[in-house]
Amino acid sequence: MSTQSDSAPEVAGRVKNSPSDKREKWFTQHVVNPAAEIADFLEGTNLSLTGARVLDVGCGDGFIDLGVIQKFQPSLLVGTDLFEVDVEDLEKLSLDYLRKPLPNCLKFSKCTETTLPFPDASFDVVISWSVFEHVSDPVAVLSEIHRVLRPGGYMFLQIWPLFHSQRGSHLWNWYPEGWEHLQKSADSLHTDISEKLSESPELLEATLVDLETLNRLTMDQLQDSISASGMTIRRVALQADTINIAPSLLRYRLTDLAISGVKILASR
Repeated sequence: MSTQSDSAPEVAGRVKNSPSDKREKWFTQHVVNPAAEIADFLEGTNLSLTGARVLDVGCGDGFIDLGVIQKFQPSLLVGTDLFEVDVEDLEKLSLDYLRKPLPNCLKFSKCTETTLPFPDASFDVVISWSVFEHVSDPVAVLSEIHRVLRPGGYMFLQIWPLFHSQRGSHLWNWYPEGWEHLQKSADSLHTDISEKLSESPELLEATLVDLETLNRLTMDQLQDSISASGMTIRRVALQADTINIAPSLLRYRLTDLAISGVKILASR
C-alpha cells in the first residue's frame, strides 16, 4: 500500500498533515530559495526591496513572503491570493522552524481572479512567483498590477515551468520523463493522477488544481500581455533546457518546448 510520503516524496510536505520532516523541508525550501533567486536576478540593478512597499500576487501559503522579508526587510509586504492564507498555520511553522513570530510588516488579503483590492499606486514593487502559468486572464491581472504600482514602480515576475516545456504539467514526480501533458489527453491525466494519489486526498486536490488551471501561456504571449498592460520590460532571464524531442512534439515551436522558465523585471 502506498502512502502520501512515499508516493510523492518531493511534494509530500506541501500538505498540512504531512510528516514533520517533510513539512519542514518544504517550508524551508520555499522560504529560502525564491528569495535567494530574486536577489540574484536583481543584482546589478538599482532596484532595492529594502524599505519598500511590496505586494505578492498569488502568495499561496505565504512561505515565500517570509523569505522575502528575511532577505530584504521591506517596510510592508502584503500577500494576496484567491484563498485566505492560514495565518495560524504559518505562525506555527515560523515559530517551529525559524524560531520567530510572524513579522509585523506582513499582511494578507484576498483578491479575485482579475482584480486586486488596493488603491491606485499603493506599492513600490509587485512580485509574483510561479503563479502566471495559472492566471486565466493575464492581461487583466497585469493591468491591475500596473494600476497598483506607483509611477516608476517595478514588477518582478517568475514562471516555472511554462506549459509547453518538459515539466509543464507540474506532474514531474509521477512522470519523470515529462511531456505527458502534450501527449496524453486531459481526461486520461486526470484519471491517472487521481488513481496515483487516491490515498492522499489533500495532495490530490492541490495537484489537480495545479493541473486544471494551467493556461498554456507562451513566452511571446507573456511579452504581449505585459506590453498590453502598459508596463515596460527591463530585464529578462530565460531558463532553457537541453531536450530530446519526439516526432510528435514537432508540431510545437522549439522555443516553447525548450524554454522552461523565465524571470522578468518590468516597470510602470
